[in-house]
Amino acid sequence: MTFTVSDLAARLGGTVVSGDGSRVLTGVSTPAHAGPSDLIFIASNERRDELRSSAAGAVLLSEDFETPGGMAVIRVPQASLAMAQAVDLLVPVARRPAGISARAILGDDVDIAGSASVGPGCCIGDRARVGDRTEIRAGATVGADVVIGDDCLIYSGAHIYDGVRIGSRVILHAGAVIGADGFGYVPEPIADGQSTGEPFRHRKIRQIGTVVIEDDVEIGANTTIDRAMLHETRVGRGTKIDNQVMVGHNCTIGRHCVIVSQVGLSGSVELGDYVTIAGQAGILHHVKIGDHAVIGSQAGVTRDVAPGARLLGAPAVDSKIAARALPIIAHLPELRRLVRSLERRVAALEGDDTTVTE
Repeated sequence: MTFTVSDLAARLGGTVVSGDGSRVLTGVSTPAHAGPSDLIFIASNERRDELRSSAAGAVLLSEDFETPGGMAVIRVPQASLAMAQAVDLLVPVARRPAGISARAILGDDVDIAGSASVGPGCCIGDRARVGDRTEIRAGATVGADVVIGDDCLIYSGAHIYDGVRIGSRVILHAGAVIGADGFGYVPEPIADGQSTGEPFRHRKIRQIGTVVIEDDVEIGANTTIDRAMLHETRVGRGTKIDNQVMVGHNCTIGRHCVIVSQVGLSGSVELGDYVTIAGQAGILHHVKIGDHAVIGSQAGVTRDVAPGARLLGAPAVDSKIAARALPIIAHLPELRRLVRSLERRVAALEGDDTTVTE
């Protein structure tokens, strides 16, 4: 797709404040790699020096940036948002043509919309339903009784287990597994087990619930969302989940949450709306996290979190406390020696012969 600078500015709700509004733009790029027909954006003052050497044809700038010379400038309220919109305009998504590959395997009583696309090697289970314009890429599997809404994109190698329900405009990236069994076992005594050194075994608790993915959710590559034991694991509307995230059985995730790579949610965790959990954080089972809370990277959350709280550390504490405490860790051996030395001096002044041990 091509747009003039002026036309693109109008589509983005921006204003051309300098440069040639008739210049034609055909793509988007970074400042260092852009050419005369590319659009770039700068969202941080720390990167404004990159504009001087860029060969881009136009730049998106927020209100607080100075206008550079040498290229057209589109002034917008929020440069990052405008760039996301510009990418959709200049580089539209290439969707597969509608139809079912002759090499796909379909179960009985399958209902696939005529505008949907099913790639080669896909397996669609009995009674599955696939909505309008949904695209299921090669090699993905959809279990029996699954319902998938409209305009979804299921990438190659994603696996949707039986009975899962997925809303509209959902994206599942490669390797995502939706509806695997939750991790549920109970000790069961073994008759005469004492004589063999095996007094009990781990009996599996069958996981007969489901997973519900609401509209506009995106789930990253190799992320796993387990089915509930009896009812449902639910991911709320608009939530974005990164790669390699583990969501345990019976979890409830609210609307518009952001969950970053390698986060682990234990079973029955409840997240409110607009919760952010940064990379490699872990949440203990049955913990409830309130709306708009922010959990920092590698935090270990072991108790309920109030709405709007910001936590960091393991065990997680208020981020302001963590910011003061974490830098001290490297100095703890030195502080320990200092405390022991002061204890000896106090003991000597008080005439106490007790030896202070290291």
